[in-house]
Formats: sequence, C-alpha cells, structure tokens
Amino acid sequence: MKSIRILSIILTTILLYSCSPSQRVINSWRSTEIPKDKKYSKIFVIVLSQNTAAKTIVESDLAATIREIGLDAVRGGDVFSSTFSKEKAPTKEEVYAKVKELNCDLIFAVSLLDSKTETRYVPGTASYAPYPAYGYYGGFGYYYNYYTPTVYTPGYYTTDKTYYIEGNLFDTESENILWSIQSETYNPSSIKDFSSGYCKLLVYQAKEDGLLK
Repeated sequence: MKSIRILSIILTTILLYSCSPSQRVINSWRSTEIPKDKKYSKIFVIVLSQNTAAKTIVESDLAATIREIGLDAVRGGDVFSSTFSKEKAPTKEEVYAKVKELNCDLIFAVSLLDSKTETRYVPGTASYAPYPAYGYYGGFGYYYNYYTPTVYTPGYYTTDKTYYIEGNLFDTESENILWSIQSETYNPSSIKDFSSGYCKLLVYQAKEDGLLK
C-alpha cells in the first residue's frame, strides 16, 4: 500500500512538472448540478479557431486523450470542413443537429480568449575567475595571451508571448455548462508542444475537480 502511494506521488509530480512553467491553470469551475446517475460516453471536440492547422492538431490530441480515459470522441474538423470565421462558421443549430446525430452526449469547446506580446531586455552577464583558479595567471604573458579575468555576454531583446485559453464542457441534452477551465500558455515552442501540454493540463485539472477518478 505504501509503495502505491509513493508511486502516485511520483506520477503526480511528473505530471505537474510537465505542465509547468509554460502552461498553468488560472481558474476552473465545476457545476454542482452534474447528474450523478447519468453516464456519458461520447464527446464532440471542437476548437473555435480560424487557424486550420492548429485546430486540426489540438482537436486530434484532445480526441486521443479522451479515448485514453475510456470515452469516445469526434473531432469537429471531421464534421465541419469550413474554418470558424464569422463569415464561414456553422450556426449553433447546425452544430447541435450534427452533435445529436452523432450521439455525442457531451461537447468540449476550446477557444482563445486573449493573447499578449511583450518585448523585454535581458541584461548581459559577466563572469570572473580570479587567481589561482586558472594556471594562466602564472605570468603576464600567459595571462594576456590565453585568458582574461572577465568574460562578458552582451544583453539582448526578446519577445514573450502569452496566450489565454478557455475550455468549456457542455451537456448536449440540456445545453448546460458542466465544467470550465481557463489557462495561460507562456511562449509555446510550437502548436504541437502547446497541444500536448494542454491535454495533460486538462486531465490533471479534471481529476482535481472530481470529473475523473
């Protein structure tokens, strides 16, 4: 029993580390009116984005994660080929009609709430190695020709990008929201990197909020 507890702590630590520091949960909310006797089995995953490539990657990773926890999943991009711009997005009625036709009893929708770009200056650094740390200090000639006591790295400007993401889980039948999670993503190296970390973050928070055992 003790070994199981230790393993659980280790796995939780690994999961937390993998979600940090590039992604973190800002806030989450769970409805107190989730039916206790209702069993859900199929989730319709939809990413509300005009970026088709990003939408495809995130929906695919979310669907794969959902299947890993024992539920079925349908990607929105497999049903609606159009991008989700104001001009081309399907109507709410069209989405709900398709969701019900596919027998999906849950809908998980992801959207970008906001993004922030900041440019900051990273100051240079200097390192100093005094005598007798290096043998080159044996005489002025060695010192002058082979080494200098100060090594300086010049400063530079860098741009940081922060994205604020919201995921909402809805009951198809009632259309009520069951769970909501807002998260912050800092300087993702790629869409794939963000998507992988986001899925881990969702699973962790869903367990924290009692949605998953």
